[in-house]
Amino acid sequence: MAALDLSDEQTLETLTDCVIKGTESIFTTILGSDTKYCEGGVDGIGGEGVVGIISYVGDISWSMILVLPKESAIKMGNQFTGFEVSYDSPDMGDVVGELANVLAGDLVGRLSTEGVKVQMSLPTIMRGENVEPFLPRGIPSKKMGFSSSHGNFTLKVAGSKPDHLGHKKPGA
Repeated sequence: MAALDLSDEQTLETLTDCVIKGTESIFTTILGSDTKYCEGGVDGIGGEGVVGIISYVGDISWSMILVLPKESAIKMGNQFTGFEVSYDSPDMGDVVGELANVLAGDLVGRLSTEGVKVQMSLPTIMRGENVEPFLPRGIPSKKMGFSSSHGNFTLKVAGSKPDHLGHKKPGA
């Protein structure tokens, strides 16, 4: 299959649909309560937080950026691990990285059933105040808000070009 362009509406819709369904499913399973996509975004997403980024290469080159505000990160981390995880500890980075990994693996499977082959990177984790990676100009992206009883969070889907990532298509 030739590489797909995220500026194509059908490709972007397929990717967005997989991300929404995968996020709702994985986070509902992990948290033990419903996680829902919020069409108009969610409140409480500024300030201090943790960000997990996973890049994908293959038929579509793109990145997934998971943004957990501090309170959401603490509540979700404690639920995910089954014990208290301090926000300031290195363990919080491990927890957010693993949450991003679990979701990323699910998305690889969902895209595969749509005939889209991708491979994922290891997560990159950042913590700070209003952390948001800058993207190259002209890169298509979509920000999606989610709500759960453990807090709100956002996911950003950002297209990328293989030459921006320094990667080749798998198998090349």
